[in-house]
Amino acid sequence: MSNYGKPEEGRAHGLSFAGYKTTLGAGVAEVSVDQDTDEVRVHRFWAAVDPGFAIQPKNLEAQVEGGIIFGLSGALKERVEIVSGEVQQNNFYDYNIMRINDVPEIRVQIIESGAAPSGTGEIGVPMTGAAVANAVWSLTGKRLRHMPFTPDRVKQALSQ
Repeated sequence: MSNYGKPEEGRAHGLSFAGYKTTLGAGVAEVSVDQDTDEVRVHRFWAAVDPGFAIQPKNLEAQVEGGIIFGLSGALKERVEIVSGEVQQNNFYDYNIMRINDVPEIRVQIIESGAAPSGTGEIGVPMTGAAVANAVWSLTGKRLRHMPFTPDRVKQALSQ
């Protein structure tokens, strides 16, 4: 689905795995790192999910897409700062989240094994951070170990 290992020039693929109950999922992120700003950009994200038997496939697909967006927002943007025990952010104007123009192309494929349905929960969420981090490692040879992968943290990792 992702043509894994053959990304566009200047980009890399990263693979991850997630499980929820007996549902299995795999994600692939295609990312680039801006050399001037150290910003990680996810261009595409693919997910394959085996829920056993999908009772409502379109709803499951939408739920996985939403989980991927939520997970990418947490992996790349969301950060709460606490100074002297006080949270510094108090609304969306100073709490950075993924905006519509940041959302990558997403493709979800449901692969039914025929097993009993077990629920998918938020299986799209946990696969995102690992896929992005693995893609950055593939592109740069450097590991990102602390989310969110903000430009300051990416710059620090790339300089080590």
